[in-house]
Amino acid sequence: MKNVIIFLIFIFSNYLFGQSRDTVVVKITKSKANDDTNIFQDAMNNNTGKFLKIIVKKGDYFISNALTTKRSHTSVVFDKGSIVNFTNNRNTGFFVRHDNFTLQNAYIKGNGKSAADFYSGYGILLSGVSNANILNNTFDAISGNGILFMPASSNKGCSNNIVRNNKFINHVFNISKNGDESAIMLGYSGKNYMHDNNVIENNTISGNDVLKVGIGFISHGNNNIIRNNKISNCIAYGIITYESDIDGTTMNNTQIIGNEIRNIGEVGNNVTVKGMGIYLMTSNNARISDNKLYNTLRNSDKSETLSPGAISVSLSPGATVSNNYIDSSGMYGIISDYSFGSKFINNTVQNVKKSGAYFINMNDVLISDNTFRNIGEVVIKGYFENTSLQYIKDQLRGDKYKNIDTGNNFTVSNNKFYSDKDILYFVATDKDLSRKYVGNKLKNNTVQNNEIIGNSKTPNQLIHFKQEIPAINIIQKNRVIR
Repeated sequence: MKNVIIFLIFIFSNYLFGQSRDTVVVKITKSKANDDTNIFQDAMNNNTGKFLKIIVKKGDYFISNALTTKRSHTSVVFDKGSIVNFTNNRNTGFFVRHDNFTLQNAYIKGNGKSAADFYSGYGILLSGVSNANILNNTFDAISGNGILFMPASSNKGCSNNIVRNNKFINHVFNISKNGDESAIMLGYSGKNYMHDNNVIENNTISGNDVLKVGIGFISHGNNNIIRNNKISNCIAYGIITYESDIDGTTMNNTQIIGNEIRNIGEVGNNVTVKGMGIYLMTSNNARISDNKLYNTLRNSDKSETLSPGAISVSLSPGATVSNNYIDSSGMYGIISDYSFGSKFINNTVQNVKKSGAYFINMNDVLISDNTFRNIGEVVIKGYFENTSLQYIKDQLRGDKYKNIDTGNNFTVSNNKFYSDKDILYFVATDKDLSRKYVGNKLKNNTVQNNEIIGNSKTPNQLIHFKQEIPAINIIQKNRVIR
């Protein structure tokens, strides 16, 4: 007995069981066939009606090739107990090439073997589409990326898509030591396209110490939201975002909000330069808020080749980092470089091996209403150079921040420091005629109205500016509570 497809075309009423008369409903029912690829693809090929709804009835289905959309307004909804098993590790998943696609309640299972390259073996590939909804699905032992966003061949990006309430488990995708293998990836590489206004929310990603990245946004785009996801046991990053072809203008207003991230970094005898919970680069006016991060920077190699913070913000002017909770980092709590005009407000940082916050080559920064506990080194550290240095110019995009002093106009106020160590240590760099380096001076910084708890020294003994313009940095109204 073959699989059965039942076509129900509603022509006598506007709505029947909630469906428009323009909706064609196709039901897929399992029989004894060993390969169900054709029956699924035949259903997706249906081009009658304005909308196509495919209902997959309970059963174990086996698919040997990628399933490709042939029209817009296609939805595939799985009944409880229906499982799609992809039987190889290359030609797999749903290849979505048309707008207004929905995949809901699916249990998608890979064959447990890693794909050999980044672009195959996926669970779902969204290719230059808009208004897709990927809802309430489970991705189990997927050979490649669980969900991969890619531009179409026309350089059209993916926009206004929602990925919500999905689970990612039993990861096997592992093609290289330093790769970006991910549960969800908005990518990837190249330029001249934009992924805009996508929402990734309420997903659960259990990396089982195999997966490199929980959620990656390595491409270009505006107003993308990564919200309320739970990510654990990834060996490179919980969440990473940066321009794939960097020019400093093509990633804007990224929001990373309300995520819970645990156990990021290498395991066993392996060490890593990575391990950040949230790593944001080259994004203008980003917001990182209300996240909870536990046990990041596992097995750090201590090299600081990359910015090793539980939250790292790099080359991202105008960022706001607020209301985050960081508990246990093998390196720094928050680290930020070249993120001029940023704010760090009302964060809690505790149980970190090095400084609670570390700032490099920035100006016009607000550090306010934060709480620091059990910090391994000086609580807030800063290192500042003049941006005329060539290696800095090579990183900066545009001329706005080139050839200027840094370490200026920091306001550090209303923070609570539970520490017996130095509270702030900012150092600038002297001129070096052998390098034709003009040097750098700290100026116009204010440290005021902070509480220092459990320290025997005075505020002026705990707050340091080295290589400063005399009498222009202000230390006032700070209180020590012994």
